[in-house]
Amino acid sequence: MNHFFIQTKLLLTGQQAPFTGEAVNMARSRDAAFTAYGSGNGSVFLQYKSPFFENGWVDFYSFSGISTGYALPAYLTTPVTEVRAISSGNGKFWCGFTAQN
Repeated sequence: MNHFFIQTKLLLTGQQAPFTGEAVNMARSRDAAFTAYGSGNGSVFLQYKSPFFENGWVDFYSFSGISTGYALPAYLTTPVTEVRAISSGNGKFWCGFTAQN
């Protein structure tokens, strides 16, 4: 019996940049699609928690040059435990992902 699940999680919810979002657990996910939107000008950086350093975070993707609108989506096919998003620039930013197991 297959037990698929699809989840959607928010990493940023319209906070004023610069802002670091909370870590979100995605350990059970296999594939994920990330989306970012900005109301202003700036970037959103995606990070995963390092398995080697206790409080270390590693950048794995950057939505650069967002100018009031959606950035092109990013895809992740490598399993990671936790992710977070960091916004920079001027304006408010949203970011989230949809993942499956």
